[in-house]
Amino acid sequence: MVRRIPLNLLICFGLIPLACGYSAGKLLPAHISKIYIPTFENQTTKYGIEQDLTTAVIEAFTNDNRLLVVSRAEADAMLRGVITHYEKGALTFDRAQTVDEFKIEIVIAVEFEDLREGKVLWRDENVRAWESFRETDPVEGEEEALRTALATLARDIVSRTIEGW
Repeated sequence: MVRRIPLNLLICFGLIPLACGYSAGKLLPAHISKIYIPTFENQTTKYGIEQDLTTAVIEAFTNDNRLLVVSRAEADAMLRGVITHYEKGALTFDRAQTVDEFKIEIVIAVEFEDLREGKVLWRDENVRAWESFRETDPVEGEEEALRTALATLARDIVSRTIEGW
């Protein structure tokens, strides 16, 4: 015996993916295939963070492999940003009220511009990442947390640029 599925169920379940607003794949204009990423501006006192973030973002786009990172003269689009905040602070305390765990937080402003059309495709003044670390090795702990937070920012920027979120 063949079972028939009512037409209204097929229509209903067929429309569910449209209702959630999810879309896989590239949301960029078709003409954008190459991106220029100048060195991020650093408005904090954390020395060298602009180079580390720029490198992380370029590596993230290179690993993603959907946009080719090129010079400004060759680019269809440009991604630029400003590091506006870097803070290291206490996250947790032990029973003696000594800091047990620290947190670093980075805030950046980012803009993605279509160079051919001359318009900004997205801008966000408040892109954030944070990471925690223990003070067992103060220098290495903070540097490792910084690398992790920068990698998170870079992945978020690539996702926002390519997929729109």
